[in-house]
Amino acid sequence: MMTYAQYFIQDSSQVLAFVSVIFVWIAFTALGAACGGAERIRAFDPLVGWAWLGVAFTAAGVLFSIPFSLMSVLAGVLASGAGVWVWRRDGGILPSGFMRLLILIIPLLALITAMRASQWDEFSHWTLIPRYMLETDAFPSGGNPYPNAGLAAYPFGWNFVTYLASRVAGIFLENAGALTNVFLLLMFGLVVLRLIAQAIEKPELVQKSNWYFVSLGGAAMLLANPTFSQKIVLTSYAETSTAVVTGAGVILGWLICCALADERELEARHYAWQMGAILALLINLKQATMVLVVLVLLATLFMVIRDSQISTKAFFRLLPRVILPAVFVYLVWRYHVSNELAARELSLRSFNDWHFDLIPEILMKMLVVLSKKGYYLALVIIAVGFGIRGFIRSATPFDRFAAIVAMVVLGYNAFLLLTYIAVFEKDDGLRVASFWRYNMHLGPMIVAFSVYGAALLWHRRLSEKWEWRRVKWLPLVVLLVAPFIFAKKIRFDLAPMIIHFRMVGAALPELLKPDDRYFVSDPSGSGESGVIMRYELDQAANFVGIISAFNPKKLEAFQAALERPDLNTILVFSMISEFSEALGLNLVPDQSYLLRREAQGPWRVVEAWPQPAVK
Repeated sequence: MMTYAQYFIQDSSQVLAFVSVIFVWIAFTALGAACGGAERIRAFDPLVGWAWLGVAFTAAGVLFSIPFSLMSVLAGVLASGAGVWVWRRDGGILPSGFMRLLILIIPLLALITAMRASQWDEFSHWTLIPRYMLETDAFPSGGNPYPNAGLAAYPFGWNFVTYLASRVAGIFLENAGALTNVFLLLMFGLVVLRLIAQAIEKPELVQKSNWYFVSLGGAAMLLANPTFSQKIVLTSYAETSTAVVTGAGVILGWLICCALADERELEARHYAWQMGAILALLINLKQATMVLVVLVLLATLFMVIRDSQISTKAFFRLLPRVILPAVFVYLVWRYHVSNELAARELSLRSFNDWHFDLIPEILMKMLVVLSKKGYYLALVIIAVGFGIRGFIRSATPFDRFAAIVAMVVLGYNAFLLLTYIAVFEKDDGLRVASFWRYNMHLGPMIVAFSVYGAALLWHRRLSEKWEWRRVKWLPLVVLLVAPFIFAKKIRFDLAPMIIHFRMVGAALPELLKPDDRYFVSDPSGSGESGVIMRYELDQAANFVGIISAFNPKKLEAFQAALERPDLNTILVFSMISEFSEALGLNLVPDQSYLLRREAQGPWRVVEAWPQPAVK
């Protein structure tokens, strides 16, 4: 039985994971800082460095077939030189307040560094892809197929993080993505602090921020963030990175508008360079993020056109540096996909197969999902309401911010409706699959706008009636204490059956041969057992198929599998009486089994593992 302390402390590999990820983060920051000028947003330096590194890796791997390992060495040398130069120029590399935030969340970091992959998409894609990168040293292609990865044509921007951290560590780090997600939220928390300082007209707080003020930024993104979900943030999913980079793009588009409205074109140019890099990063994260890039650009452009205070000519002079990096990395990757990775990503169905008749029902389901997230929905309604007013008035920075946010929110949800009609199958469309998960991409942007608006309201109406000093200690204390209270909930990777599946999978390479063909029988399970077996075994044996609770005709499918002459191995994780009869075995239901047969002979038990008692 696991003791409470083991949630936090397991072995020395936790330190290795943290050191490796922070090393990569500092490298990103150094590269981003070296590319920026005095007027840049320092908190965005890691995004900028990561973006340009992603562009370089993508171009080198696609156009010149340069091995990832060589690119990693070159990136390390370049980042080291950039770090020395930035330190001498700026007196440091990391932005003010970041290290304080890390210290405040040490208990949370201890929990995360002890975690392993545990979610379906981690095993089928987000940890599998960087593991293939380490093994093959190249992108997937016709000759390097990444056989167990279903969506290998997704852009690789997010995968570079786990790959590089694992290169530094010398072992594969399944929790590198989760650690980086938390770093991203802390980084965005520093941006939130900048917005607060701007709203209350105290810019000096950004550089001279004390522990209490810094904790406010961390609390905004880790505690008050309506889209914070531990099973998304504390995993290798790309949702958090997509959300933070989208929020960064929106804020930079808004800052460009404000700078041009005040005729500060030099400052706007610095923001434009950062925005260009960040949009290149955004388009390189996931297949659908191209839509977010387009929405951020269009929302900014519409605001420029609508606001008479902004010079349209000045904005169009900045546009090439904003657009071209994203266009370049997109075209390079599409070239690779079209030549090497056909049918390895989601695609539109034929127009005649679009589910137009389901639009009213899908819209209702979307609304039902959001209605269950009342806090988020309330903030979205407020943002859209102020956004409509702001677009009409377009008189103040707040109006511009609200209008850009509202256009991105409405545009993205319209796009999601389109995907349910034109991309997803009917059943997934009707249940609006992953709709809440996709809306998480808008979370940081909503938080930033809400905090900025609340700070303006406090500064103009409430500062004389209610002082921040009375509760300034609260965010700091909650950040420190919350991980201890919610430790069991945060360690969702310790779900008994997940541990069991992974334990069985880890034992199988010694029991199976490369030419074995195995089938997974789990008629009462979700199918997660099969995904984990494929992850653990990879090419150590040949996966044939799986029966799970979602198969409509389980017995017929199982009998068809048994009739295959090439099938010689079965992994059993749950059992029904008809399956036992078909196998000619009496299997105990609370155990997992490895079965084998020779030359179409009878099935025999090779190994058995007792399953944990699940409450």
